[in-house]
Amino acid sequence: MARDMFYPVMRKMMEDPMDMFDRLGWGINDAFFEKGFGAKVDLYRKDGKIFVEAELPGIAPEDVDLHVYSDRLTLSAEKKAEKKEGGDDKNYFRSERSWGKVERTISFPAEADPETAKANFKNGVLTIEVAEKSQDRAHKKVSITSEA
Repeated sequence: MARDMFYPVMRKMMEDPMDMFDRLGWGINDAFFEKGFGAKVDLYRKDGKIFVEAELPGIAPEDVDLHVYSDRLTLSAEKKAEKKEGGDDKNYFRSERSWGKVERTISFPAEADPETAKANFKNGVLTIEVAEKSQDRAHKKVSITSEA
């Protein structure tokens, strides 16, 4: 009986493993796997801010499109293939360098304030910093009256 319930789930995962990642909101897309190129990221929290560090080697800052929302950020970039003058007459033994477009959506672990977003690009690493929205802790003591 348990096998009958488990089998359809496993079958679905085996038929379309990307669907499982999409349902989990991990932001993995087909371009990442088709081109062998993707922005690897670190996501962490420090001093009331959320930081995302994305490796984008070989990409110029002007080729990056970044949008910050209160619950996520979206990042898209394109690494362009190098074109040589006079054609490419090399006999390659190995070619592991990749190019193409990458798109990532990174969900924040807490609500962020997009107005505070800053981005810096250094040595192929894009660092995004955004402040967490502070929880309004203002309160008022309310007196309770009683009617007789």
